[in-house]
Amino acid sequence: MSSSLYETCSSRLNENLDTTEQNAQMIRCLADEYDKSISERSTNDYDVANGLDTFFVIYAASLVFFMQAGFAMLCAGSVRLKNVQNTMLKNLL
Repeated sequence: MSSSLYETCSSRLNENLDTTEQNAQMIRCLADEYDKSISERSTNDYDVANGLDTFFVIYAASLVFFMQAGFAMLCAGSVRLKNVQNTMLKNLL
């Protein structure tokens, strides 16, 4: 059974070092082990990761788009009827 990155690095820590140096050693070890695991990935993993990243960006952009529309409705509801068009135009710009 394979151990996690944290378990692998914590087993390599030098107990004679102070806390700051142990933390630095742990971070270096985690970075090295992560780089090794990245280099072992296949092309298919990168394709999946790229697809998920693209989906997340599109999803987040749609949320921002709908939040802008919701804010426009909030502003339109807080002014008199004759000023709604002006408020909507200001939100658009």
